[in-house]
Amino acid sequence: MDDLKLYGGNNREIESLVHMVQIFSEDIRMQFGNEKCATIKQQRGEVKHTEGILLPNAQVIHVVKEDGYKYLGVLQTDQIKHEKMKDKLKTEYLIWVRRVLRSKLNGGNTISATNTCAVSLVCYTAGIINWRKDELEAMDRKTSIMMTICNSLHPRADVDRIYIPRKAWWKGINKHSRVRTWRSSV
Repeated sequence: MDDLKLYGGNNREIESLVHMVQIFSEDIRMQFGNEKCATIKQQRGEVKHTEGILLPNAQVIHVVKEDGYKYLGVLQTDQIKHEKMKDKLKTEYLIWVRRVLRSKLNGGNTISATNTCAVSLVCYTAGIINWRKDELEAMDRKTSIMMTICNSLHPRADVDRIYIPRKAWWKGINKHSRVRTWRSSV
């Protein structure tokens, strides 16, 4: 088990759950990663200040910092931090696209590397982060611009070729049957 969230009605329940997880972790010879742990207390939807939770071995689980914590790769506190995550993902996406385009890969491998390294970042958060269509289209435009700058896409090239599989290039696919393959609309 890598990431785990525990919910309890009061401090006593949480301490009991943490103690149970600690005992279980020791039984299966896993270490309880106390430095990665944090606690947050909410009452009636509002975050309240606490001193943390004292473990039986005298270690303390500290309170979540204001900027949040990552759970399964998504930044959150009492709620998911959608805007911060979008900004971070957009930046990371463009960094990966730039890295791939600056490499000396051929066309097919460039697309595969972009799918693997950049697009997967955005796809991972598809059902979690509230992406708007215009935000994804803006990222798509930036990608096309970067491809043109890096000579991977001619300014007057048929853009449909970006979105369909290479095998389908010569099959007479028209604009109305466009299939996005590498810059998917999440």
